[in-house]
Amino acid sequence: MYHTAHGATPDSAPAPPQLDGYEYRGTLGSGSTATVYRYLQHGTNREVAIKVSTARLDPKAGARFRTEANFMAKLSAHPYILSIYGAGITADGRSYIVFEYAPGGNLKDLLATRRFDAEETLDIGVNLASALATAHRNGIVHRDIKTSNVLITEQGLPALADFGISASVYDKRSTGFSLPWAPPEVLASNGSGTDASDIYSLAATLYAMLAGRSPFEHGYRPRTMQELGAHIMNDPVPPLNRPDVPAQVERVLAKAMSHNPEDRYYSAVEFARAMQQAQIDCYGHATPLTVEGVDRFGKAVLQRRGAHTATTATADTAKRGPSRGAWIAIGAAVAAVAAGVALFCTLVLPNLDHVDSGEAQVVNPGFGSQVTPSAGAQPSVGAAVPSPTDEVGRYSGDSVIFTWKNPDPQPGDRYAWVIVDDDAEGLTNSALTTDQRVVVKAGDRTQTCIRVSIVRKDRQMSTNPATICAAR
Repeated sequence: MYHTAHGATPDSAPAPPQLDGYEYRGTLGSGSTATVYRYLQHGTNREVAIKVSTARLDPKAGARFRTEANFMAKLSAHPYILSIYGAGITADGRSYIVFEYAPGGNLKDLLATRRFDAEETLDIGVNLASALATAHRNGIVHRDIKTSNVLITEQGLPALADFGISASVYDKRSTGFSLPWAPPEVLASNGSGTDASDIYSLAATLYAMLAGRSPFEHGYRPRTMQELGAHIMNDPVPPLNRPDVPAQVERVLAKAMSHNPEDRYYSAVEFARAMQQAQIDCYGHATPLTVEGVDRFGKAVLQRRGAHTATTATADTAKRGPSRGAWIAIGAAVAAVAAGVALFCTLVLPNLDHVDSGEAQVVNPGFGSQVTPSAGAQPSVGAAVPSPTDEVGRYSGDSVIFTWKNPDPQPGDRYAWVIVDDDAEGLTNSALTTDQRVVVKAGDRTQTCIRVSIVRKDRQMSTNPATICAAR
């Protein structure tokens, strides 16, 4: 979404529009159909990114912007999807959307100067798969996942952005694609996409974090776009050729990029589970899945966590209070004995030296506040986010009023809430609020329920959302 250095003004970018309530601060990037500017929002005194259409009074351009705004409004309560604050039309007839400003730029910018290790990549992968699963549950296919559309927020966390060519799963029209990240079936159909094609593109993006380039550019070095397309259509996913990347991680990405869509993971949740399993097997911890109504850790991951806990507890019982070097030696011995049971990767319990309780921790190491962590830095262990308490729901005329309390309020806390349909299975569009109170239309329902999570400033959510119901 952002393609130029922050504050730079490309020669081809149109002049920034005058918008009531906003002060222009710089140009973030420019493309063929839109330019993204940085503005200061009066009143809130926060910086925002405003995407403005290049076309004036163009019904097609306006429709694209409305579609993107509508899709992102449905999803922006998710902690790993870029938040949207508003939309409108400029005085000269250009459509615009107001987004959360992501000062960390995008993954494409970061890959110009660094590579990620497998542990970081899996962490980001689970978070982005959570975002993708949420979109798919809402019937939305992104269709353009790539490194430039993963932004880094103020908290240093990844956020999926730019739903500009997204569509409903029922919309099979061709809307364009980005060749290096597109799967074979999208190239063959000239741009239509599905959940399976999104999974492929996410895997290709994670592959690039390890390789520095998209998979087929990295492996085959094509000289033209035609050659690149031919490799994607006809050749296998090339190996990474990085000895420090566990084979299990490479297998997970390769499966997600299978040539046949039916051979890929059947959902973004299943893809995330495979990445969690690789985290547990290779690093002894897993990043929680953040999808409303879905277990944060699958059964297989929790079972593996138990096996890892047993091995670390055995080491701790054998000798208390060893030095860091002694812990590493003990860890190596324990891993050798338990290899047949635990199926650990070749990396020997790399987190053992910072587990001081004798119990393995399942944590989210996070993307971190710094995009280039220092050598040897250990992931932080954050406290679980509690559930809302003192929940109350009551009918008031044609509305239902829901209230709750935050048992452990922290600066920057917000609340993600979603209406649970009468069948107790379907969920309507989610929303985000800073209030501990929401009012919804009752309609003709005799019972109305919502599900509420506390969302921390670092975008971690309640481990167990609270469900609040009201009955007539």
